[in-house]
Amino acid sequence: MRSRRAALRWCTGVLGLALSPSLASAAEGDVLVEFHFQPVPGAQIAIWLEDAEGNFVQDVFVTQATGTLGIGNRPGRWDFLSSWRFPYGPRPGVLPVWAHARDTTYPKLVFHDDNPADANSLGWHENSSSPEPYFCRPLTADEHETISTDTLTCPSPAVFQSDKGRFSDETSVYPPRSDLVEFEQDHDHADVRTFAELNDLDAVTRATPSGYVPELVTFMLPADAAGQPLVARIEINVENDQNGIWAYDREDDHYVDARLASFGIPYLGQPSVIYEVPFDPTASGFTSTDMYAGYGDLEGNDGELNPPDDTISTEGGSGADRLELFTLNERTFRFGVYSHGTEGGGEGDGSGWGSCQDVALPPMTDVDVEPVDFDRVRVHFTVPALEGADISAVRLYYRQGDQPFTPDTLSSAIQQVATDEDCGEPLAPGVSTWCEVDELFGSTNYQVGIRYEDRCANASDVTQMEVTTPQQEFAVVEGFCFVATAAYGAPWDNKVQALRWVRDRYLQRSALGQSMVDFYYYASPPAARLIARSEIARSMARQVLGPVAELAELATASERGSWGKTSRASNH
Repeated sequence: MRSRRAALRWCTGVLGLALSPSLASAAEGDVLVEFHFQPVPGAQIAIWLEDAEGNFVQDVFVTQATGTLGIGNRPGRWDFLSSWRFPYGPRPGVLPVWAHARDTTYPKLVFHDDNPADANSLGWHENSSSPEPYFCRPLTADEHETISTDTLTCPSPAVFQSDKGRFSDETSVYPPRSDLVEFEQDHDHADVRTFAELNDLDAVTRATPSGYVPELVTFMLPADAAGQPLVARIEINVENDQNGIWAYDREDDHYVDARLASFGIPYLGQPSVIYEVPFDPTASGFTSTDMYAGYGDLEGNDGELNPPDDTISTEGGSGADRLELFTLNERTFRFGVYSHGTEGGGEGDGSGWGSCQDVALPPMTDVDVEPVDFDRVRVHFTVPALEGADISAVRLYYRQGDQPFTPDTLSSAIQQVATDEDCGEPLAPGVSTWCEVDELFGSTNYQVGIRYEDRCANASDVTQMEVTTPQQEFAVVEGFCFVATAAYGAPWDNKVQALRWVRDRYLQRSALGQSMVDFYYYASPPAARLIARSEIARSMARQVLGPVAELAELATASERGSWGKTSRASNH
């Protein structure tokens, strides 16, 4: 059964709403614009404005995986398989019409691992990898089904480190990730420290909508752009959204790493779809559409808009139905735009539209944070008693490490958005309640922040706390099985896990066994580095380790059956 946590929304956010400019910083001539839509769950979305000639004017909104976590520009092959929180392989086809319309390029990332033999691999990057604060190791199909719909906890997070990449001579229309604030000498390339500086989407990156409910994005359009006719565009994409025309096979259409062949699931499907609405920002009023304008390029090679045709699905939450048809204020549409006009919508136009206003929200009181489990903390708070306030959501920020949030670094935090059903009591003025931050790692120090907002995206200031999660029971804290990892390519390979299990359950329980383990950790790292850089050495190491690893696999067969079924009590 899908857990409550699966319904929560995730994004990277900044202080306040921080759209540029925000409601609070509106100047004379600025125009407040509302964007209304209802997406399916798990969608990547971008909203932007163009002028009547099709020239890019302004970013409005982009979801966090693209805007902050850099899935459009990361190391690896574009056709790598996928899985929950997949760490490698750029997705240039995620939102290509928007990305190309921006006419901005960034250095394209490749693996920091400079061994050409590893360029096409999900593993083998241990010598160029560092702790990963968000993404999980690749999952098998069975693990993905269990983890992404049930536990939402990375399997053995302590044994997965990722290669963050380095710049190549090529360019990408997508920015690199901007969530990294801690770095490792030698294991991280110097380029990694500049990722956040290059990423210019902090101000417009927001939560991935939970799906199946109406969404409202408000944006204060600057005066210098508000005096002309505009076109609002929204692009939406969902992984593995296949139909009879856009159908893809795991082995034939994706790249399968032969050395780690059991990991990863298909992600290709129908391309992104785009809706557009022309509107006049100077006049107050609502404009909408229920027909999609076209679709993008599957591989993201260009930003051309392909006209609608019968290859794109139109029902069942697939294809053009990723933006669902819904009714609001007696209007039925898929994408709608309300402009408050140059005179301002103020109290609304009497039809239900234009009721948003700029309101200062005081911060929460009685804020405290409580560890609940290795992957969960509970934030207690009281929303101030505000007359007539309509509290819509609470945003909970988190980031690993000891560095407190600042206005310049809060954009690197991951953010969970909680609504009434996710918290202890309904979100209402004067009510004391709690909401949880989850999908965390055990034995990890986190900075945690919290704020609340109303339906018009007015937001309180962020209140910040620090907390350390408890140790995960039975988890393997130490991450390297050096020579075995070098031989088999990744610490999460079945043979490496089996060897580690034998080490933990047998060798470390006797004085002689512990001495053998201690000597191994003293002597093996230099050998592992040499082995990892040579395919011949890897092959020889596998021949030596093979019989032992096979015996370990047989001895741990029943235990391995639970490795992909992570639970709060046991995560190997």
